[in-house]
Amino acid sequence: MMQSAAALRRAAVSLSSAAGAMGKTEQKSSAEAADPPTEPGAEGVDRAFDLWLRRGLHQLYDTVAKEPIPEDLLRLIEEDRISRKK
Repeated sequence: MMQSAAALRRAAVSLSSAAGAMGKTEQKSSAEAADPPTEPGAEGVDRAFDLWLRRGLHQLYDTVAKEPIPEDLLRLIEEDRISRKK
């Protein structure tokens, strides 16, 4: 666990320093951003981070996503649909 935390910290530091170093005129293209990791074991770190992020987001937002849509909002959406058809 300690090894993964250190790897996540390294990834966060490198991302924040890279973002700070890039100016508005010097942004990487999407092809460069999608380059495979060069550090050995970086793919495992990426998977671990993705899993951590997914779990965290589910903890935060699953209850909100399961809430029913308020009747007032549904009424507004339906009224908008009707007005667009006319």
